[in-house]
Amino acid sequence: MARTLHLKVTGMTCGHCESAVKRTLMKLDGVESVNASHAENRVVASYDPARVAPEAMRSAIESLGYRAEQG
Repeated sequence: MARTLHLKVTGMTCGHCESAVKRTLMKLDGVESVNASHAENRVVASYDPARVAPEAMRSAIESLGYRAEQG
């Protein structure tokens, strides 16, 4: 059963940033969909908790140079 992860992501400044986050998260096994908004500093991802952990998604975003916090 899919779950939804809500992250506050700071550092995104444009559509390219949103695309980079989406592409990176969609590469993770278990991530089903991603919506990113630099204007709202948020990322919402639907994922399979049996295949990917929220911490892995947060780490993937931070590897791009952005700051990600649950909430």
